[in-house]
Amino acid sequence: METTIYLMRHGQVHNPSNVLYGRMPGFLLSEAGVQQAHAAGKWLARQTVSAIYSSPMERARQTAEIVSSYHSEVDPRVDRRLIEVSTPYEGRPTAELAAMGWDLYTGNQPPHEIPQMVLDRILDFFAYARDAHRGEAIVAVGHGDVLVFPWLHAHGHVPEALMKDDLMNYMLPVDYPATASIMTFAFDESPGGAALRATYVCPY
Repeated sequence: METTIYLMRHGQVHNPSNVLYGRMPGFLLSEAGVQQAHAAGKWLARQTVSAIYSSPMERARQTAEIVSSYHSEVDPRVDRRLIEVSTPYEGRPTAELAAMGWDLYTGNQPPHEIPQMVLDRILDFFAYARDAHRGEAIVAVGHGDVLVFPWLHAHGHVPEALMKDDLMNYMLPVDYPATASIMTFAFDESPGGAALRATYVCPY
């Protein structure tokens, strides 16, 4: 028996100022992001999904609502474990952060997060989902690093900030998860079972 978690990133965001929006409110899907979410919804429509969860951020909830339109009687639920990472760099230009290798973590102090903290809450969500939806398939809509760190973990790595600058060396087929892309985590629920596979797809 397998439990499958389709962990997906929200669609593209309308961000004309090109800033790191993080947990800032008011950042919604662009027109392209809406179309990406529909593409993901159509891809996931081939699966039998028993639940859809999302980060509380607006862009993730929008994406989850679109995905849910392809699954009758499955309404999205918000789970804070899927929220965007907490970082001191919110509002900074994305060009500045790209020059830093997108290291949003080194030197962080509470309440801001480091990679292991992000991974721990996602693994906690995975444990919850495997118990609540044993033998089923669910969708969880989160954010870029929310996908990256469990991917690294599933491939045997302790996540570190600078790994994000070279993810293709860690079995990811792209530089970084595309908006509305999907990672599939499949778990063997037999005694002692673990992740059977972690795969990546961009449905558009």
